[in-house]
Amino acid sequence: MKSTEKWGAFVLSAAVLLSAPGYANAAGTQAGSTLPRPSWTSASVYDTSSASAHEIRFVKSRGLVYVHTVQNVKKNSSKTSYDWHLETVTAFDAATGAQKWSRTFHEKAGPYTIASSILYAGDGTVYFTGTFSDKTQQVYALKPDGKSAWTRSVAYGSDIYLLGDESLLVASRQGPDKAGGVKTSLVRFDAAGKTLASKNLAGSVLAAEGGRIVIDASRLVKHGTAWDRSPSPSIEVYTPELKRVYGYKFPASVNLLGDGGGPSILVQKDNTVIFRGSVAGTVNKLFALSPQGRLLWGRTIPADSVIASTGSGYVTYSKRQLTAFDLEGKRAECTLSDKPGQIVILEHSDDGELQIDMADTLYVLDPDKLDILQAVSNRPLHAEYAFSYAGGILYAAENGSLVKYALNGSDAPTE
Repeated sequence: MKSTEKWGAFVLSAAVLLSAPGYANAAGTQAGSTLPRPSWTSASVYDTSSASAHEIRFVKSRGLVYVHTVQNVKKNSSKTSYDWHLETVTAFDAATGAQKWSRTFHEKAGPYTIASSILYAGDGTVYFTGTFSDKTQQVYALKPDGKSAWTRSVAYGSDIYLLGDESLLVASRQGPDKAGGVKTSLVRFDAAGKTLASKNLAGSVLAAEGGRIVIDASRLVKHGTAWDRSPSPSIEVYTPELKRVYGYKFPASVNLLGDGGGPSILVQKDNTVIFRGSVAGTVNKLFALSPQGRLLWGRTIPADSVIASTGSGYVTYSKRQLTAFDLEGKRAECTLSDKPGQIVILEHSDDGELQIDMADTLYVLDPDKLDILQAVSNRPLHAEYAFSYAGGILYAAENGSLVKYALNGSDAPTE
């Protein structure tokens, strides 16, 4: 996998099960095994001299693997300072590697993308948001068979979110005004493109996932000629139906602008929301607000921690130490012996496990117990660094093609 917005290589995260009263505890990791021979290698997807794979996604419900490729395009105009791209999503049969369909997001003689984001629904629907060199922005909804479900123009600079019920939220921010006030237009769509709800709010979206939308209701603060978020904002929380649930004002001593890595807001399955902040510039803490907005606790974490949500809690990584928590407290921890790469980002695999890409080993782990489920050499992945794991199967981009590896001899998950 790769980020579809930053288009950079990433390093994932993970750990080991340990056993002790109250939570698991142990140290060390197992060496990564060599990748097996590929189960199949697809026909060529792209020309490696001018394009690369930026993301791979497996969707179990359809038995499909999606590959997002980006080709650099030479600019013929100096009107934009951004690089131009020609972007394509190609779908493959996960069992056989046969190409099912391909869609390039460019009209003849039309503008090229300068940025994009992609969201994948559980039923295989693909939502591609393209930001184009003519300062327009389009959302394309593709059915699992590759046919267009709908296309919609949105305000330039809009953010698109996939909520827990798999409806889409489009957030279009306006401002700031002279006093630092901003307004955001929210529109929620269903899979057919039908508008389900809309609302204009004072503030901007900080996070939208699961059953909560978190709004920064504070005015921006001006530093020189630039506007920045308030470090200690007043937040308001809404449901996907755009109904306000509660508001909360963080104390001036709490700075939510962030340290370390990972998302600064974690929305849980029960709609508890966890915020990351620093207190008086001295310690990092996580603050949990109940579904109704009551402060449940504040927990100190190492300042350099990378964090990720598990849905029923969270995981932290710091200096080779990985620790899993639920909302009640610590559940498991371990120390990794393999050194990390340059960047550590906790991520979920396409089947909901945790991944960590250390210097020499790709680990896949149980997010609650921190059991190691897979440990394989990541060296063959370094050339392209776009891959997806689900249920014992690894899909990777190699030399312009999609390659499938059945780890531990299992091929069941793709059937």
